[in-house]
Amino acid sequence: MSLIRSTQTLTFQRRFEAMTTLDPQLRDFPDPAALLDRLHGPGHEPKPRNDILRALIAVDDREAADTLLLLALWPGLDGVRRRLLRSFIGRSDDLAAEIPARAAESLRRLDLDRVTWIAATVIRNVERDIRRALRRDWSRAALAQPIDEALVASADGGAVDGLLARQAAELAGADADLVLGVAVVGESQVEAARRLRIEPEAARKRYQRALRRIRRRMGEAA
Repeated sequence: MSLIRSTQTLTFQRRFEAMTTLDPQLRDFPDPAALLDRLHGPGHEPKPRNDILRALIAVDDREAADTLLLLALWPGLDGVRRRLLRSFIGRSDDLAAEIPARAAESLRRLDLDRVTWIAATVIRNVERDIRRALRRDWSRAALAQPIDEALVASADGGAVDGLLARQAAELAGADADLVLGVAVVGESQVEAARRLRIEPEAARKRYQRALRRIRRRMGEAA
């Protein structure tokens, strides 16, 4: 990973030493590897790890601090990558580039007076923002692209996504967003319910009704 290589240069080591002299939370770490070992290693309580992340966010050298923050958060961000891969068929490189960009943006927006747990907040924000962007892309594609059975058979991932969105809107009606979130984006029914601001039990029933409606309409079409 290029981020790891960047922390191994003499220039970065000097920048790291400069930032550790200014904050007692960082003073015990002789180099970036020691800091990342503390953050990634087993057996440490969440609060001390969180305090280190908060200290990094407060560092004036934002470029160096952001590099360390992205590496510190990478296990969680890699989990986001795995969960979203099926929505980026044929575009895994796009997802790999988008995740750190979204994470860096989320870190810049953090209000330390309002956020308690840094890692959980940033990882949740990244996954939420990418899922929202996917739904917007599918909605735009659904409005612009007619259904074409031949295209479905030969299209790339992006075209198929647009066709799925269009078909879901036509078959599931008002519950299309719920169906897409669960069946395509990979949300749980509870996550979809929270996003749509409805009760989980109501989301479960609506999802089941939408699936029955889709199956019935597809059976009629056949």
